Amino acid sequence: MKLLENARFYTMGKEGEFVRNVLIDGATIRAIDVDPAAHLEAERINLNGATVFPGFVDSHIHLLWYGQALARLNLNETTTKKQALEKIKQRLAELSETEWLFVEGYDENKWTDDKTLLTAADLDSISETPLLVRRIDYHSVTVNHALMEAISLSKDAKFEGGGEIDTDENSELTGILKDNATNLAIQAFPIPTTAEMKMWLELAICDLWKKGITGAHSEDLHYFDGFKGTLGAFRDTINAEFPFRAQLLIHHAELAAFKQEKELFMDGNPFVELDAVKIFFDGTVGSRTAYMANGYADDASNHGLKIHSDEEFVAIVKKARELGLPVAIHILGDAAFQEVVRVLKKYPPKSGLHDRMIHTPWLTDELIAEAEGMPLLFDVQPQFMASDLPWALDVLGENYPKRAFAWKTLLENGFALAGGSDAPIEVPNPFYGIHAAVTRTATSDLNGKRYFPDEALTVYEAMSLYTTGSAKASYKPFSRGKIAPGFAADFTVLATNPFEVATNDLRDIQVIQTFVSGLKVY
Repeated sequence: MKLLENARFYTMGKEGEFVRNVLIDGATIRAIDVDPAAHLEAERINLNGATVFPGFVDSHIHLLWYGQALARLNLNETTTKKQALEKIKQRLAELSETEWLFVEGYDENKWTDDKTLLTAADLDSISETPLLVRRIDYHSVTVNHALMEAISLSKDAKFEGGGEIDTDENSELTGILKDNATNLAIQAFPIPTTAEMKMWLELAICDLWKKGITGAHSEDLHYFDGFKGTLGAFRDTINAEFPFRAQLLIHHAELAAFKQEKELFMDGNPFVELDAVKIFFDGTVGSRTAYMANGYADDASNHGLKIHSDEEFVAIVKKARELGLPVAIHILGDAAFQEVVRVLKKYPPKSGLHDRMIHTPWLTDELIAEAEGMPLLFDVQPQFMASDLPWALDVLGENYPKRAFAWKTLLENGFALAGGSDAPIEVPNPFYGIHAAVTRTATSDLNGKRYFPDEALTVYEAMSLYTTGSAKASYKPFSRGKIAPGFAADFTVLATNPFEVATNDLRDIQVIQTFVSGLKVY
């Protein structure tokens, strides 16, 4: 047994509640606020006046993509297109003549010299090597002509689901592929080996431990080595000796494999479990593919796209229900939200389960009212508000849906919220999300304008996104997300008390220790 003491342990049972010590027995909390003299046999762990919370969980991440992004060249921090191209050129110089290059994370909205998507012409100017650069939202890629030739890409190439092969005014390929069309290029790269996947997982998890993250809800099981191979890499990597709470969404295309392998929903493995069925309904605002009722500022007739036809989407939901599974749906646009709600009303999940609405940044009061009473949990990414505003308002124009990133309104209407980063799209630092949720400021001006301040959360509500909210998302509100007897011995130890700092300083709070399943991992 271990006695963690000399700290303020916030239970997250109710606002302001804390205890002075915690007794853990193996992987579980046995008691709180005990008399130390009654437990002399316990190993004493002095936390030196720190502040402790239940272990933070990132409710929306892509663990393998994140590890991969840490290992690859990533352009997320570049501030000009020129700088991005120079970094790619430097990495190309390190390759052999036969190697192809896959680059991650560019965001043209951060560039000060040219806020346009990369094109094949941009990439051709620096390389004759087959080259692919993925945009930060993972909904578009750009390839150069060398890669187009290598994969025999044409503007008439066929692909499954919604997407776009972009062409210019002369009907020539620009090198930009959107949504499902990206697979034409991505799938030309070699399938990762099990050793590579394990390396990426270890890289990602070790980084997350440093950020106080003890678990994550991740969607990876379709993009690497298929359902069986990718799930095997997770199970081979994460265990009691390398503990992490990985809850894996099942891509809709893998439902047949899920059934064939006789896997079970939430099977009780404390470290790797299978969760809801992930479905993409639309794209993103940055790629002009979010399904919006009023279109876009530069083209009101462009309403974005739906990844599946109406019939295909209904069929996927029905298949999930036949297997007893909830669904987790990527939704960016207000028109997308309305269509999803109407389908889920016709085909609800089993009693006791909830469906997960992922992202949902653009809503209206009418849409929220239409969803009233439904078993829905909202999977939100506060950093998207900080990153996307104000440019997203410019892209959408004056007719943008007026309940933007409406977290407070959703809470007040009785919906549960869980918080995540969608890493590698954002940095998976929970305090970046907490800061955004509380201050409602943009990353480009952290001390400036507050966007839609009526939707700001309190610090306690924002902390709940990564603790009790994530536990609800996990269907484990009675065993995770709180510091209480019988709950998991997962803890995030902080140098500073977030309830006692200025809200502008929340972003700077440092993690000093992390415990998962009773084991100190950082």
